[in-house]
Formats: sequence, C-alpha cells, structure tokens
Amino acid sequence: MRLDKFIANLWYGSRTQVNKFIKDDYIGVNGETVNNKEFQLKFWDIVNIGEEEVEYKEFVYLILNKPVNYVSSKKNDWGHLSYLELLQNCPYSQIINIVGRLDLDTSGLMFLTNDGELTHKIISPKSEIFKKYKVTAQKEVSDYELNKLQIWVKIDDFVTKPALVERISEKQFYLSISEWKFHQIKKMLEAIANQVVNLQRLEIGPLSLGDLELGDWRYLTQKEVNQLLSQYK
Repeated sequence: MRLDKFIANLWYGSRTQVNKFIKDDYIGVNGETVNNKEFQLKFWDIVNIGEEEVEYKEFVYLILNKPVNYVSSKKNDWGHLSYLELLQNCPYSQIINIVGRLDLDTSGLMFLTNDGELTHKIISPKSEIFKKYKVTAQKEVSDYELNKLQIWVKIDDFVTKPALVERISEKQFYLSISEWKFHQIKKMLEAIANQVVNLQRLEIGPLSLGDLELGDWRYLTQKEVNQLLSQYK
C-alpha cells in the first residue's frame, strides 16, 4: 500500500494534509525520513508519524469486550457513546469494522477486522458459525422450555435452527446459535413467554473473551488468526 493512503486511512488527516506531512519531513519508515508519498509499504514496516510509531499491517484482527450502553456505530448516537471510544489507543480503529454487531443493552465479545473476505465468510448463512451467549431471563426457565430453544422455536416468519443449551441456574443458561437474525435471542425468549434481562456474548466460533476485562480490547494471537483463516477462508 502507498504510504500516503495508509496514513490517510488511519485518519491522521486528509490526503492533502498527509502529503504536506510527508513533504515537511514529518513521516518516516523504519526510522528513516521518507519524502515520497508513493512509497510502497511492506508487511511489518514501522511508519513514524511524528513521534508515534504504527506498524503497517495489511489486515488487522482484534476483539473488544463491549459494555452495555455503547452503540455498534462509529458515531455517538442519541446520547450513547460509540464503541470507538473504547479503542482510542488503537491506531487502526478507523479502518476496522464490526463482524456481527451487538445491541446497546448487550455486552461481550465484539470481533473487528478490515479483512472483508473473512467478514463475508463469517456472517454468511452458509458458515453456520456458532455464537455463545450467557442469557439471564426474567422468569425461571423450565427444562421443557430449554429443550424447545435447543430444538427450534418460531420467531417472526422463520423457524430457528438447532441450538446448544446449557443450564447455569433457574434463570440463567448458555445459548449458542448459528444464525445472525436481528434480536434473535430476545425473540427466542419471547417465543417461550419470557424476556431477556441480561445478555452477554462470550464466543464467536473459535474466538473467546477469556479473561479480557470489560471495556478492554486486544489483538488476536497468530494462532487465533490461523484458526479463523483455516476454517472460514
């Protein structure tokens, strides 16, 4: 990728402003000043923007543990902060996108990347990738009702695919689904005459929150990236 395009994509300024940075010896690569805006970056080059260093990567993969009351939008919305507020120390925040949004009142694992091909594969109905959630219901959920959720329930105009269910307590259970339907888990609870009180996403396929603290983020390990690419690309 060209040097000027990479820096502009990171929102350090418009292409015109970035070209001025380069002309004014404000930009370097691997510690050496670069005056050529068409300079072609290679994997793992270190771009110096003033005193800040940013590693050039073709693709970026990270997970965020989103708290409730943050919107899955790049702009603050109706008094609620964007998830980007939690990524202020990530230099790639403006070039990555969410793979599977989370509702305002849902917390947990949010996967972000600029790998468009992988994103398409993961959210495609053909992938049938399971997403695991911790569900807290308003009322006690019987074994019969859990079994219904596991086999199928009818919501809107479709029947849900088989799910994975594991009880935690009378009102809590783990639910893993392979679809990306709008408000699906909330509607599944409504189908058994119940309501979701709290919802947290724990896993997307091989990706897991682990011990990532609420509001924190991290890059995927190379092992995690390899798992994703081997399964979905």
